[in-house]
Amino acid sequence: MNPMNNFVSLVFIAQTTMMVLTSALLVYPVLAYAQNVAHTRGLLLLSGAFLALTVSYVAAIPLGMTLTSAVLDVVSALLAALGLWQFARPFVRFDGGEVEATVTVTDSSGGFESAEED
Repeated sequence: MNPMNNFVSLVFIAQTTMMVLTSALLVYPVLAYAQNVAHTRGLLLLSGAFLALTVSYVAAIPLGMTLTSAVLDVVSALLAALGLWQFARPFVRFDGGEVEATVTVTDSSGGFESAEED
């Protein structure tokens, strides 16, 4: 056994474990406390994208299933795009063939102007 192979295997196992834990930690609070979470659908889609990316990583590296990995990469990209759209949707309007982003600027108080000098 080559010591470098053992190191690479250890790094792969550590990365995979962290990606699976991160996927679970993203999904669990959103599902368990859905009534308290804003943008539930968007967060679930982004979590699904990360989980699909994790499965793609596992399929590509140790299993050598390149076609499956490529399909999962596309699925992950689509889920990420849909998740981001869930966040952007309230700020985008389609009027007469033009896309217009609505920006709300409010008067903010505070900042350095109101700070007292020492």
